[in-house]
Amino acid sequence: MSQPERRRHQRYPLRLPIKVHYRDQELSADIINASASGCLLQMGISVEPGETLEVSIPQLNMPKAKLVVVRSESSSSGFMVATVFDSQMADEPSLSRLSSEKSEPPGGGSTPPTTK
Repeated sequence: MSQPERRRHQRYPLRLPIKVHYRDQELSADIINASASGCLLQMGISVEPGETLEVSIPQLNMPKAKLVVVRSESSSSGFMVATVFDSQMADEPSLSRLSSEKSEPPGGGSTPPTTK
């Protein structure tokens, strides 16, 4: 029997490259999925729960945001770092739009014409 969903906000799948400021370093990361209250990052380093990351995500109408790490787990491609936004929330309409853009095939989703 599966457990009921505990999240308050819908999660949107994304693949969005961002820059993360952690301590005195600027690191590259990818947002794997996001909701109005947080996001899952794929990073090259492990970050301890409770640590704060600073990011800029203009695509989500967040010029500057602080993320608080909830957990960090090793994966085959680095570390999956679950975070929550410190105070503000992401723009849910932007999340939905970006998610649907990422899931469409190139060219807007139309079937290419066939030639004979």
